[in-house]
Amino acid sequence: MKKGIWVAVALAIGVAGAWGYGALVRQENDDGRKVRLLALAEEQRLDVSFSRSGRLISAVPDEGEAIQAKAVVARLEEPGLAEDISDLERQSEQVRARENARRQDVARLAAQWAQTVSEEKRLGRLAREGIAAAADLETLQHHREELAAAVRAREADKGELEAQTKALQSRIEKIQRFEREGTLLSPAAGIVLTRHHRLGEFVPAGDPIVTLQVEAPYLRVEVPEERLSAFSVGATVRVWPQARTGESFPARVLSVKPRSEFATRRNWGLQSRDLRTFSVRLKPEGAAIVSGQTFVVEAGS
Repeated sequence: MKKGIWVAVALAIGVAGAWGYGALVRQENDDGRKVRLLALAEEQRLDVSFSRSGRLISAVPDEGEAIQAKAVVARLEEPGLAEDISDLERQSEQVRARENARRQDVARLAAQWAQTVSEEKRLGRLAREGIAAAADLETLQHHREELAAAVRAREADKGELEAQTKALQSRIEKIQRFEREGTLLSPAAGIVLTRHHRLGEFVPAGDPIVTLQVEAPYLRVEVPEERLSAFSVGATVRVWPQARTGESFPARVLSVKPRSEFATRRNWGLQSRDLRTFSVRLKPEGAAIVSGQTFVVEAGS
């Protein structure tokens, strides 16, 4: 009698396990039925910051203000930079003046050298004919050599002046770049979500000045792998606020990306592995949503 009871209990446990396994497989398999999941509205944020440290000398846009691309967000203090550039430009003008004077000297010496060579040829002919003294010819030759040496010396000054010009220009460009880094321009159009600093505060390099919402918020929904077929890229799903049932609107699937973590349930069928969770990004169409708002997403046939 007891043996029969234990056999009946074992059969009952087996039937219950088989039914549970079948229910689990049916639940984990992608049968194409409608699925409803929760989605969260997320904004696309952008932190705007300076690449160097300094003190703010301009007002910072407040929360809710719209900023256009390339618009000035804030400025940093720039003590003495304008005077430094003026001094370097004055030195550059002096170097250019020295270069102009060098060119004029080279042209003058070259003309004298050519005149001396011509006179040397004339005296050479007269000396060969016995009309002119050889000493006068030798004097002209020495003078020609002196002029040639002077031309070479002035040509050698060219390299030094060019090096000075390049060094001054490099210093000017560095200061100008430093000035540009003191003006923070918005890389994109958007709305200020958070203002982190105010006029007069000292700002470390890389510390955000404002956080912008660069585009309208989008919806992100976590989809288990067995329901992924209802969220193909380009497909349209129905969405409505969780707090207002019946006010639905369409949303288009923009992207599907796998998450690194896995779902807690397992498919104990042929796959015998963990089922991954996929992050799906949706773009609402014809509806205004607020960041942080929760929505219900319905997809499938």
